Amino acid sequence: MWLLNFGSGNLPEISGLPCDSIEIPQQIVVEENLFKAIYSENLNDMEVEQLSKRVILAPTNKKTLEMNRPIIAKLQDEPYIFYSSDSIISEYQNDLQNYPPEFLHDLTPSGMPPHALMLKKGVIVMLLISLNPKQGLS
Repeated sequence: MWLLNFGSGNLPEISGLPCDSIEIPQQIVVEENLFKAIYSENLNDMEVEQLSKRVILAPTNKKTLEMNRPIIAKLQDEPYIFYSSDSIISEYQNDLQNYPPEFLHDLTPSGMPPHALMLKKGVIVMLLISLNPKQGLS
């Protein structure tokens, strides 16, 4: 419930804390091995319903990606890797030279996956937006 209130901006203000601060309940703070505390020893034996009720909050996309890699590595099966585009579309020839593939591969804008997105069977994916509404959510 706390996480839902946090996400919707409905946490009560606590006197003594600055207005841009929150108090995290002690029962959701983990001081041991984070992955083991959230996902247990054998991640592969957990049902999707169990996994969907667990979450690790991270302050940045970079941190999220760092945490996802070891979790995905623990899952059985071979990974599937999906790559982003290697070029831009522009009317100006200079733009094409100023944005080489190596530069584009390093970008991970907010709400977007990394250039090389690794997934395995059993990984839960949350679709946040559709980049092409005419094609639907696919």
